Amino acid sequence: MKLVMAEVFNSWQGEGGSVEGSAFGRRQIFVRFAGCDLHCQWCDSKQYIDASRVSRWRYEVEPFTGKFEYRPNPASVDEVVDAVLRLDTGDIHSISYTGGEPTLQVKALKVLMERMKELGFDNFLETHGGLPELIEEVAHLVDYASVDIKDETAKATEDWKNLVLREVKSIRILKEAGAKTYAKLVVTKGTKLENVRWYGELLKDLVPLVIQPREPIDVSQEKLMEFYREASLIMGRKNVGLSFQVHKYLNVL
Repeated sequence: MKLVMAEVFNSWQGEGGSVEGSAFGRRQIFVRFAGCDLHCQWCDSKQYIDASRVSRWRYEVEPFTGKFEYRPNPASVDEVVDAVLRLDTGDIHSISYTGGEPTLQVKALKVLMERMKELGFDNFLETHGGLPELIEEVAHLVDYASVDIKDETAKATEDWKNLVLREVKSIRILKEAGAKTYAKLVVTKGTKLENVRWYGELLKDLVPLVIQPREPIDVSQEKLMEFYREASLIMGRKNVGLSFQVHKYLNVL
């Protein structure tokens, strides 16, 4: 089984805040897949969007050293498992599958998740959620999940409302499979309050929501508080939180 990889490294989970299902502040081994079918304006992994151009992948030699070794793509599942085990520091909360979009390589993702479960690790899926039919294939292997709600300002796709509805469907699939799941909404100064209300209605009684300002932050504190308040009034005061990309402030991957 082969997969097109970007990188494997050991770090802290820097997103998710304090809502249920988040692994914020926990040590994880990140397995980043190459390739994505969306084109978000603020994507921080643009170099990995086109998997056909990612000729090699890297894995960290030792955590937080900044030293990597490189191997050609595609990688075998065994190679990725070996890289993960080399980085197991004994305090790992879970394995984070991120991207790109991991579910685009769902067959290899499923095999990798199965291997990680056999080795005693929990699986944490970070996904844009736009492909519920693929989410369904791995949902039973997912322990934790962060699913994006792509705001209109992301310009991820032309039919953004349909994308949001597919993302909510993915959330339902993961939740019903038993995964501790939350939704992540990246907002900007252009995000509309009416859209935040719509997301809140879709997610009410389903999963908690974290509101995360795009980096670099261009949305005012006043507007963030307004988004938070309106979402909370719909979803409940304990079901909304703020998230920031704290790992960037810690200067780690």
